[in-house]
Amino acid sequence: RVPLGASSLLLSVLFLFFTFELHKRIISVNNATDITLIQQVIKGDEKALRVIIERYRERLYRLAYSLLGDGAAEDAVQETFIVLWRRARRYDSRHSLSTWLYTICCRECYDEMRRRRRRGKAVEAMPQPVADTNRLEADELLGLLRWATAQLPAKQRIVYQLREVEGLSTEETLLIAKMTPEQVKANLWAARKGVKEKLKEYGIQ
Repeated sequence: RVPLGASSLLLSVLFLFFTFELHKRIISVNNATDITLIQQVIKGDEKALRVIIERYRERLYRLAYSLLGDGAAEDAVQETFIVLWRRARRYDSRHSLSTWLYTICCRECYDEMRRRRRRGKAVEAMPQPVADTNRLEADELLGLLRWATAQLPAKQRIVYQLREVEGLSTEETLLIAKMTPEQVKANLWAARKGVKEKLKEYGIQ
């Protein structure tokens, strides 16, 4: 028989051991590479999925918001992660996970835009911001930039968002937007010009 005191000590040691192992597991998942996480998602690991969601939710929302506006952006992002969970085995490791997620999100946004056109419903317009251009705060400047970007045609918007806001390469952008290098270059040039002209209305050069 194990003495009562020794039994209590053994339980405490076991509790500390399992708590430590669980803590290591959480840290390990949070610090894991995208490749490791997607491999875990393929195995049905929901913790790995949650880490991917936390890692990419904000970036995907910015992309969806630029194309759809606030109302449907969250739905597009949610659908993106549902597709990831269901089709994780289709991930092509020759490309980054971020490229695949942006591609899925872009496709979800295009599908929603097509549904809206069939229903005769336009993408919700972003209201023109009111700002004192003599002393713009950072969030006001960001709001103006979002408004200017929202005035662009969809193809210019997606290229501008991916290249200028998200900082993706031309190669990544053409994969996501399904464009040729020439189309990416042309749409980016037109988008920059369009944004610059809109910002000029506020005296911003």
